[in-house]
Amino acid sequence: MIDSSDDISSAYRIGAVARLTGISPDTLRIWERRYEVVEPRRTPKGGRLYSQQDVTRLTMIKTLVDSGHAISTVANLPLEELNRRLNNAQPANLPPMGSGQHEVCVVGQAISVRACNTDSMPQGLEMAGAYTDLESFLEDDTNCDTLVIELPFLDRNIARDLNAPELRKRAQRIAVIYAFSPSNIVSQLQRYGLQTLRAPVALEHIWQQCQLSQPNKTDWTPPDWDPRVASNDPIPPRRFTSDQLVYLSDITTSLECECPHHMSSVIEQLAAFEDYSARCEVSTRKDAALHGYLHQMTSRARWLMEVALEKLAEVEGIAVPAPGPNRSKLSG
Repeated sequence: MIDSSDDISSAYRIGAVARLTGISPDTLRIWERRYEVVEPRRTPKGGRLYSQQDVTRLTMIKTLVDSGHAISTVANLPLEELNRRLNNAQPANLPPMGSGQHEVCVVGQAISVRACNTDSMPQGLEMAGAYTDLESFLEDDTNCDTLVIELPFLDRNIARDLNAPELRKRAQRIAVIYAFSPSNIVSQLQRYGLQTLRAPVALEHIWQQCQLSQPNKTDWTPPDWDPRVASNDPIPPRRFTSDQLVYLSDITTSLECECPHHMSSVIEQLAAFEDYSARCEVSTRKDAALHGYLHQMTSRARWLMEVALEKLAEVEGIAVPAPGPNRSKLSG
């Protein structure tokens, strides 16, 4: 506990940390209680206070978790090891040989100048275009894998423009860097499936985010369970939204085959247990390793069933509707 007003004024409260790192307050509390990821100080009334080092550490861990690392495998690593993994442990996230470069476009007055003045792009990345504003990008006919948009502020109208179909079809993934924004607008963009980064952001960190978003070919052979550590394998992404599974489940009323209905139900149950195993309370490191293992194995089972359901829909000629604007995109 601290009582110095100077110390308090130089620290971050949990709401500010959530905005800076993209980690929700609830998730942050779980990570602290379960994995002791950081040890924030406390105000005289018990409020959490985070240092700049805590924020840096949490940002690095969030980046690794978003790239597929299990939280239990990175939560207690020192900063040097976190930095090494971010910089050197990316071959598994880089495109496989022969798949081509990951093309990046940047939009914004400052970032376009910085990107054009950079000496070279990291391995696996290629600059496809730099534009001072969105209008210039839309007037061009360039498509890209990742579109990075830098804006001074966000509001409701800007959020609507960023989710416009003509923009979304030009890039597989959109990352938005902003200086100021109401928290509800940031949450809205995240629901749209856009990544948000609070400015200032170093150019190297932006390239790192682009690298971590690239396709990842993974061997899903079940690993052996080690009670000392949780699996370090990535979690396969969801391939269907809940709305799409409901659609596939209901469409069987007009088909003799009820497999889409049964498979959709199994996938929903697996996804529910996947989420449960990730949040289940644990009391020891062995418990954390076991639940991490259950989470990994369930996610693989869910992913395999989703792949099979995609094939079934393809063979049966079932057109799966695109996800709505407030749902996660279909992963492929």
